[in-house]
Formats: sequence, structure tokens, C-alpha cells
Amino acid sequence: MTRPSPLIRRRWLGQEIRRLREEHDIAAEPLARALGFPRQQLSALENGRLGPDIDLVSGICEYLGVGANRRTAIMDAATDGWARGWWTTDVDRMGPRQAIYADLESGTDAISEYAIALIPGLLQTAAFADARVRCEPTRHGDHFDPAAAVAARTTRQQLLLAPDGPRYDVVLDEAAIHRCAAEPHIVAEQLRHIVAVCSRHPTVTVRVLPIGASIKGHSAPRSAYSIYRYHDQQRSIAVAVDTLTEDLIHTEPAQIDPYLHLHARLKAAALDPIPSLHTLSAAAQDLTPTQGAAA
Repeated sequence: MTRPSPLIRRRWLGQEIRRLREEHDIAAEPLARALGFPRQQLSALENGRLGPDIDLVSGICEYLGVGANRRTAIMDAATDGWARGWWTTDVDRMGPRQAIYADLESGTDAISEYAIALIPGLLQTAAFADARVRCEPTRHGDHFDPAAAVAARTTRQQLLLAPDGPRYDVVLDEAAIHRCAAEPHIVAEQLRHIVAVCSRHPTVTVRVLPIGASIKGHSAPRSAYSIYRYHDQQRSIAVAVDTLTEDLIHTEPAQIDPYLHLHARLKAAALDPIPSLHTLSAAAQDLTPTQGAAA
């Protein structure tokens, strides 16, 4: 996971271009006109859309007299924004939402997640992932392929667990364990898989948040989310919030800070890692039929 996230690099670039305009007190329209570019092209750049125009970025730096170090950082981000990761070749078949998460995971130092109702994708077994993608067919496009989606989840997990993968910590709500999101035997296998991953990989930590846990400030998390910390020059941080129909990507500090504070509270309220693994093992055992029991 060493390649910087193109999405996050484009987001930072767009924010930096807006900061430059504000510092020089110049509106978008006159700047675009002075450089000979359409206003819409500058808007696309500042909104972080695919493929920042390198000539436009270079022209802005030249026109506004940006210093050498800052210009290097800006041009590096513009170049990174053009990168095409492994997920770009099969977006329709794996699903565009999963492709966004694969992009966000790229180039991270650390990933923190809160899972409120489902096992997070980075820890899902192939059987669990397959059960989930097949249970909601109306959410996917015409070219969606469940097998390709499951294969993509497997690739993401392999990258997470690679020697150079990021640190990964999850606060797993107890509801995600006991509310079966697949057939009981699939869920049991899934829970055992989490225990095995945590036992073999010290960079992966799972904490179970009991239903009755007292959270500081009576914080009530309203949705699942993921926090990404990157190893780019700017030490970028992003938050993805999972909703039913789309994923909200936050990159501004004012949007990110509430999630950082909430996650610290959830971790403090959750069980420690070893008791959490015991909880997962016990839940898996409860879902496993006793040998010789009547059908």
C-alpha cells in the first residue's frame, strides 16, 4: 500500500489551489481567464476530479509566483492525482464504492475503523463477502460481478496484511457480531478468521464495543466510518463515512476532528484486544452446531 491515494492527492491539490487564490485575493474566473483556461477546468481542479491538468497547475504556480518547495509539493500532488491503481481496471465489476475504498486505502500508514453493523470489508472472508454482495442485488449496476467484488476484497486484505501494510485497528460493535449478516456457519467462520488474523498479525487490532458499554460524553455513533492516515509529505488524514447510498469523504480538519475524538472515546469504552478475541471466539462457538445434535 505504498502508492499515494490518487483521490486524496487530488483533494489536497484542489484545497491548495483554493488556498493560493485566497492568499493572492484572486477569484477563479479572472485567474482562469489570465491563464487561458475555461473556468470549468479550474473548478474541476479545485473539486479534485480525475486527471488534474498539469499545464493548468504549472501555469497557476508560475502566475502566482509560488516558491520552489511549495511548487514541488503541488506538482507532485498533480502527478500523483493521475495515478491509476489496480482497482481502476475493473471498477464496474467490483463496484464503484469498493473501488473508492481501495483508492483510499492506498498509501496509508494507519487505518482506523468503527463497524456498527457489519464486519468491515478488510477483514471479511470470501464466503462472508460473497453472502453480503449477493443479498443486495438492487444496489449494484448492470455490470457488477459478485465474483469480481469478492476477489477485490481479497486483494485489499492481502495488501493490508503485507509486510509493508498499514497499522489497522477496528472498534467492532457487538451488534455486528450477534446480528447475523449471513448464514450462521458463515458468520462463525468469519469470526474465527478475525481471531486468526489478529493472532498472526500484530499490526491488526480488533476491539469489541459491548452493547452496554459506557462511552465518555454519552457519545452515540450514528454510522460506520474509516479514518485514513497517509505517509505523503503533508501527512494527510481522510475520513470515509458509510451511508446506505453513498460514502462521504472528508478531508478538511473541521470535518475530520469530530471523528478522531469519537474514535478515541469508542476505543476507550471497548474491551481490550485479548478479551475482544475471547468474545469473538465465544460468539463463533455459539453459532457452531454441537456435534451429533439433531438437525
